[in-house]
Amino acid sequence: MFRALLILPLAILTLLAGCTSTGSSSFRDMSSAYRDVLESYANDNMLINIVRSSKNMPVSFLDMPSVVGTGNVSANAGLVANVYGNTPNSLGGFFAPYNAPFTSSYTPSVSMSVNSGFNFTQSSLDNSSFMKAFLSDIQPEIISNLTNNQIGPKSILYSLVIDSIELRDRNNVIVSKFFNNPYLPNYQLFQKALYTLIEAGLSTETVMQQQVMSAPMDAETLNKNMQALVAAFAQPGTQIVPIKNKNGTNAFQLVRMMPATRMCLIRQDGLKVLGQNFEQSAYCNTTTTGVEKSTSPAVASAAAIVNSKISDSKLVIKLRSTRNVFDFLGSLVDLQTKADPVIITVMNSDDIERNPALIDANEPRTPLFIIEKNKRDRNALASISYHGDNYTIPSQNNGYSNQVLVLLSQLLTLNKVPGSIPPSPSVLIK
Repeated sequence: MFRALLILPLAILTLLAGCTSTGSSSFRDMSSAYRDVLESYANDNMLINIVRSSKNMPVSFLDMPSVVGTGNVSANAGLVANVYGNTPNSLGGFFAPYNAPFTSSYTPSVSMSVNSGFNFTQSSLDNSSFMKAFLSDIQPEIISNLTNNQIGPKSILYSLVIDSIELRDRNNVIVSKFFNNPYLPNYQLFQKALYTLIEAGLSTETVMQQQVMSAPMDAETLNKNMQALVAAFAQPGTQIVPIKNKNGTNAFQLVRMMPATRMCLIRQDGLKVLGQNFEQSAYCNTTTTGVEKSTSPAVASAAAIVNSKISDSKLVIKLRSTRNVFDFLGSLVDLQTKADPVIITVMNSDDIERNPALIDANEPRTPLFIIEKNKRDRNALASISYHGDNYTIPSQNNGYSNQVLVLLSQLLTLNKVPGSIPPSPSVLIK
């Protein structure tokens, strides 16, 4: 009997250890489920606004800045004893056998309850701070950052963010212009122009430029204002440089060297593909010797679309805003959900670099973005209902839809400037 009494506490401790493991497992399950829900929440949020754009409706974004999680695990242990003695009202009689053999029993009891849940805060991004960045043109430094991430071929990124390609003569008159508008019947001309520029090394570079911070000053004015200029020198890159006035006299000016990112063509590739049709400002500031100056025969017909009959042409690339990127994707949805669907496809820029002749080849290409209407897919990347119709991004055979969603998510994140997300409680886990 005493051996049984010693074993019982050990059994109870073992059961309680199982309770602790159960509580830990429950918390991991909750965290994993929350991550899955948050991923679907973000994908659905982008999809609903793409569909809204396809209907020319206003877009509206929500964010989940905080999650408050609660979890409680309680356990109770007890011991139920049934002891039969000869004379229960006395200590000796209590332990004296009654109707031998001894029939007393001891039954441990353990109970556990787990309560858990999540409360989340949903904030609207319909405010001036977010919309100002959302409606502004995407800056070249953002293109540089997205290109360095190597999420997908550059042709995907450029197809999303470039609004138009212009060629201008020496007098700044537009000679040719190609719009990134899939509704246009000659949309393939824009794509050929884009692929040719990609073959010509379309890229970004960051250079240091002078930002003028004062009017020209002569030596006397400079000495008088030297004390006021001390504060300006606290900014990195600030300096005073000598200049020449219009009348030829010497003067001084306060300037600051600031980094600036621009889009340009790699000189070696650009001269090889396009010849000397562009002015020097179209090329990145990289010097290369022994560059072939003639147009490559492999891409001669494609390059003819971009080339101007006038030498020293200016290349102007206009970038979209993030709002216009949603409009572009909305147009793709509209085209492929019509009675006579049209699927916009793109070439892989890596394939173009390996074999430029593919620019003019009529080979199968990969769809840029795929959305299915009123088709059920349990494993869909995103699925929403809008005005009685169901729209899904399939998980299989969806072209470059995954890469498009990643790029779109990063563009939206960059638009969330300080102040665009309303304040909310921090994460609290009990």
